[in-house]
Amino acid sequence: MLLHLNVQNLALSDKTEVEFYKGLICITGETGAGKSLIIDALTLLSGSKTDAHIVREGTDKCTISALFSSSNRDLFYLLKEKDLLDDDDDIKKIEDNLDKKYKDYLQNTKDNLSDNTKLDSNDFKFNILLSRSVTKDGKSKAYVNSKSVTISMLKEIAPYLISIHGQHASIKLLDEKNQLESLDAFATLQSYVQDVNDAFNSYNEKRQLLTKLSQEQKEGALTFKKLRLEKEELKRLNLKEGDYEELERLFDKGTHQNRLNDAIASTISLLDDNEDNVINLISRQISDLTSVQVFERKLKTVIESMNEALLCLDDAKEELTSIYHNMEFIDTHEVENKMAKCHELSRKFMVSPSLLYQHEDVLNAKIARFLSLKDEIEELKVQVIEKREEYEDKALILSKKRAEAALKMSESVSDKIHSLAMNDAKFLVDVIRDDTCKPRAFGRDNVKFLFAGNLGQSLHDLGAVASGGELSRIALTIEVLTSSINSTETIIFDEVDTGISGRTASAVGALLKELSKNVQVITVTHLPQVAAFANLHFLVAKFNDNNKVSSTITSLDEDSRIDEIARMMGGNVVTSDTKKSALQLLQGQL
Repeated sequence: MLLHLNVQNLALSDKTEVEFYKGLICITGETGAGKSLIIDALTLLSGSKTDAHIVREGTDKCTISALFSSSNRDLFYLLKEKDLLDDDDDIKKIEDNLDKKYKDYLQNTKDNLSDNTKLDSNDFKFNILLSRSVTKDGKSKAYVNSKSVTISMLKEIAPYLISIHGQHASIKLLDEKNQLESLDAFATLQSYVQDVNDAFNSYNEKRQLLTKLSQEQKEGALTFKKLRLEKEELKRLNLKEGDYEELERLFDKGTHQNRLNDAIASTISLLDDNEDNVINLISRQISDLTSVQVFERKLKTVIESMNEALLCLDDAKEELTSIYHNMEFIDTHEVENKMAKCHELSRKFMVSPSLLYQHEDVLNAKIARFLSLKDEIEELKVQVIEKREEYEDKALILSKKRAEAALKMSESVSDKIHSLAMNDAKFLVDVIRDDTCKPRAFGRDNVKFLFAGNLGQSLHDLGAVASGGELSRIALTIEVLTSSINSTETIIFDEVDTGISGRTASAVGALLKELSKNVQVITVTHLPQVAAFANLHFLVAKFNDNNKVSSTITSLDEDSRIDEIARMMGGNVVTSDTKKSALQLLQGQL
């Protein structure tokens, strides 16, 4: 539940610090005073969008922080997983500054909470601090236990802590989707709804896969013959890794074949074609030098070098002769044709000619994939049927649960609205199962809220026959019924009693008081009959300070509360009679 709220420079508020208690908390004030300050602050802490206009004029930024106490284990484990549990001094500082009476209250709170507050045990309780700042440039930062987080994380955490019900609940009530959700919330059918949703997703996933494979099979049938022909084309080329590179080498060699032959032949001729070839000439010169080397000792080294050169030339001659006699003939026309076919297929298959040898594997895989589809589709058809049956079984269970819950909700809402000056009204939750529609994530049920305001009238769609005031009362009744069953520990109502007055307003106050026995209820109201039921009453006031309008929120003691109830009853002029009436109202409803 909400323990403490600190707001600085938000809209008209300069600085506001409020401590909250369990029970029914009412916020009142004149029109335009800023009664929704707390609602706006908590909405921002819930991750709502914001802009620079919310920052108090003349200041750089607004900051909001709220301390909550929770016993929700799911929230605890979420914070633990995200490393957001309290390990700093900020919460302790706030707790240390609370007055002794409030500290005693906090210490005893867990012993006084009802079982409906989702406590797993009286010993399990932890505090969490949500904070947010918005600069005059519209930039926003968020924190959980003083650790920086994203706005999406605030949105994930806030629903565990607070539930805000606005002025337009009656309009939302006319939407059939919201009506269905209200029924499920009333009967705590979320686990059954989740089962149906999971079964639908599982069935839908298999069905979509079957559709995809069937389309793939259809397209494969059109291309199967083409794939086989393409495979045959590649097979005729009989390419292996490196074959295309070899074709390029042969083509280059064949293109220069004559020049190669001429070069080798002329070199052989130079070395060994007549008496005056190079080898013979060098041999004679070696003989001449040998005959005179006795006269010059240095000639010995020269003669040795020339003999080595002669041996090399002789080896070269033998190698060239072998190459010349064994040289292959390259049919460049044949090579060129094969390369042209490679280029044609490379363009066709959009692959490099050097990688064509791999493409046969690709074609084989496609052909194998097409041939395997038949068995895969048959198996998947069986799975789709099984998943559909699972969905239908779970949807039928949910339909039965909803039908049972509809009777109870019809009775509960009817009983409650009778106490709201609608003595002859009838309310019915009509659950209509649709076996003809396609499977849906929320099941096969459509829900309609039917209503008759007077005796002798037939039941019709709520939106068609209910007046604005009747809608408001019904909406509030359903909010209270569903909230008390399925709520967070703090529920906030923002002027949901609009359009209600007189004895009806007293009944609304009693309804909110009843709800506050289970959870903390904070309501912004303009009705004295509702405010009179409050365990804690805050007054929001607007005043001028140095030519600036400011808004403050004050906790009312017994005397000032009488004054405020009197103002709400009689307008701005408070008389002894209105104060007497206010006292009587408080004494009669507390």
